[in-house]
Amino acid sequence: MIEFLIAAMLILTAIMLTILLRFQGKLGKTLDENAVKGALATCWKELGIDKDIGAIRERATDIQNATQSLQTLFKVTRGRGEYGEFQLEHVLKDLLPPQYIHIRERISQSGKIPDAHIVTPQGTLCIDSKFPLDNYRRLIEASDEDQRKSCSTDFCSDVRTHIEKIKNDYVRPEEGTTSFAFCFIPSEAVYQYLTECEPSVVAQAAKDGVLLVSPATLAINLNLLSIGLRATEISEKAQQIERNLGKLSKSLEELESSWNTLHSHIRNASTKAGEVYEKIGKLRSKFDQVTQKED
Repeated sequence: MIEFLIAAMLILTAIMLTILLRFQGKLGKTLDENAVKGALATCWKELGIDKDIGAIRERATDIQNATQSLQTLFKVTRGRGEYGEFQLEHVLKDLLPPQYIHIRERISQSGKIPDAHIVTPQGTLCIDSKFPLDNYRRLIEASDEDQRKSCSTDFCSDVRTHIEKIKNDYVRPEEGTTSFAFCFIPSEAVYQYLTECEPSVVAQAAKDGVLLVSPATLAINLNLLSIGLRATEISEKAQQIERNLGKLSKSLEELESSWNTLHSHIRNASTKAGEVYEKIGKLRSKFDQVTQKED
């Protein structure tokens, strides 16, 4: 991009010189060299081209320094690990609800502290973001084929050792984990190299329950996981609603039973009240008869 801008500036300068030379031919006059330089300098100044080129150079220096810093970061194992953890954390927080995400927290059943883990209905899904890249860097920087083969062998050995550690630490269904764990590779280039050049390593890792993922493929897996978690939430809410309806139905049955009992008592009481009222009427009649005879 920077080279393109500089080239554009040079092309603009060439166009200006061409225009001046054509005017020179038409007028039949010889342009003074100093006049041409002065005109070009004035033009560059008026258009701000000199400032733009200065800004481009400054930006190029910044980019170069940033690139060197990034290269230094990836040469240092600790810095590389922190970058991977940072990248992993942001991918997780962008794609999953926060209640499922745990960053560098201890798993109670196993006592292990993965870089991240996700609580799912099927168990705890662990993710490890540390990855051996030293021999991969040597592989990329190798100058001959023999050195490349040697570095490739060492790199694959590092990867297998790392996969075995993840398997032993984080693929433990008997301790509440899922039957697989993610090995997060923070570089798409490294992931592509493994899948294209070392597919047997990737396949064996999958058999051992360790899935190698890059930032892009992790995002795909997390999207699928997110859909599953939402489906589980919906299912749990539906079951909760069903349980609440069951409780409400039982309460209604109890209320209905109580009402039937009360209604039965009221009906019986009403019947008894009628009988009592009738007997009172008869007793009143007899009482009136008795009192009349005495008179």
